[in-house]
Amino acid sequence: MHASTKQTAYSALLVLLLLGLSAAPAQAQFGIAAGANFDSVSDIQGAADAQDVQRTSTGYHIGAVYDFSIGPVNLRPGLFYRKVGSYDFSDVSGSNVDDLNVRAFEVPVDVRVTVFSFPFVSPYVVGGPNAFLPQGSEDSLDDNFEDVSFTFNVGVGADISVPGVGLTLQPEFRYEFGASDYISGDFQIAGENFSPSDRQLSAYALRLNVLF
Repeated sequence: MHASTKQTAYSALLVLLLLGLSAAPAQAQFGIAAGANFDSVSDIQGAADAQDVQRTSTGYHIGAVYDFSIGPVNLRPGLFYRKVGSYDFSDVSGSNVDDLNVRAFEVPVDVRVTVFSFPFVSPYVVGGPNAFLPQGSEDSLDDNFEDVSFTFNVGVGADISVPGVGLTLQPEFRYEFGASDYISGDFQIAGENFSPSDRQLSAYALRLNVLF
């Protein structure tokens, strides 16, 4: 049931994104984007013996964006695949799970406001909501993640026009903070409960958008 609900959520968000892209004006730019994220996801603590399960917090994201102007601002919806990080359960006695990799699909809607406009470089501030659809690499633990979580992003970047090739580069530094929980419950490994102390996501990220 939970997996079916997730598939429905994925489909609904994808339909909304496609509708938004179809309504975009003709001068919009399509692009690809990728970057590294540094998630501040806490260790998971075991309830029985206070054993900490360590996590790897460095991940990556890759996807596509569509940038178009509405009056004085630009909107940039996107669709991303993201590796959030992993939890290491290999030291838990009796565990049949070594690593639990946390990944997600994301649908951000960024609002960009240009601060200064120069001939080839235009700095801007960026921010907006993000629908975050988490899942785990272990099917037995996938129900411990919410179907849809929400975060907000803020950051700075710059439009850099590349003469002669028709490309626009957008390097960005971003900070993301959770607006709702993405973990819905405790994990049970080898009969022991493990409880995340933080159930909302926060992360710093470096991203490069390449618009055509």
